[in-house]
Amino acid sequence: MPQTPDLSQRKILIVDDQESNVRLLDLALRRGGFAAVSATTDPRTVAALHAETHYDLILLDLRMPAMDGFAVLRALRSVAGGERVPILVLSADPSQMVQASEAGASGFLSKPYVLTDVLRCVRGMLEPNE
Repeated sequence: MPQTPDLSQRKILIVDDQESNVRLLDLALRRGGFAAVSATTDPRTVAALHAETHYDLILLDLRMPAMDGFAVLRALRSVAGGERVPILVLSADPSQMVQASEAGASGFLSKPYVLTDVLRCVRGMLEPNE
């Protein structure tokens, strides 16, 4: 039986154009026991980053300049092939929940979010189904 990597070693990517949001999420994840956290404020780099690193989870903002989260979801789908990477969408607009889900998001949290809720969702999305 293959061994499941320790949750603390799962690779997580934070995608948000606001540096303050990236720092807050990065700090919360690291304090929550996650060590392999990366981030980008440039959504145009996400597909290439994922193709190179194969993240276990991506936290994705929807409203970003140059490329919105929906375009990022489409780009990820094209580079991932049959692989389905879990994506937790973080958005200030809860009306986008259905559209995000249809575009490939695995979960959704409305901004402003509570960091304990983010950690709970991250753990839930990374834990193996038994």
